[in-house]
Amino acid sequence: MIDSDPHTGEWVATRAAGFVLAPLWEGRDLTGLRDPEWTEQLEAGDRHLATVTGRLDEQWGPHRVLTVDHLIRNPQADRPPLYDALLRQDLYGDLHVWAPDQAGDRHLAVVLGHSDGDQPLTLAALVTVGPLPELPVDP
Repeated sequence: MIDSDPHTGEWVATRAAGFVLAPLWEGRDLTGLRDPEWTEQLEAGDRHLATVTGRLDEQWGPHRVLTVDHLIRNPQADRPPLYDALLRQDLYGDLHVWAPDQAGDRHLAVVLGHSDGDQPLTLAALVTVGPLPELPVDP
């Protein structure tokens, strides 16, 4: 189920059996931007991701990285619902994943992505019950 703000229609969260996905930060619209402003926006997204991952690494230990590249390269591949939700929100970036001991069977991931050069970058958090499904790694 996708939750939207009733006034703006903007995405607020995606909820399904076993996971919740929610935006943490959204950059500005990149339409019409040229360098250096376009690059500055991409770097701002990278800084937000680095800040969040750094703080979570300090608290819960090093993260591992899962990539969705297989699904991007193979659009006809079966998509577990969690990955389908990510791609529906244009979150095509790598997942930075933690499984902190104090969280029981919960796993946390953050992802930074956008569908193309003109869409705003979005940093989102994903909380799952149980581990994230593994995807094939393409050579």
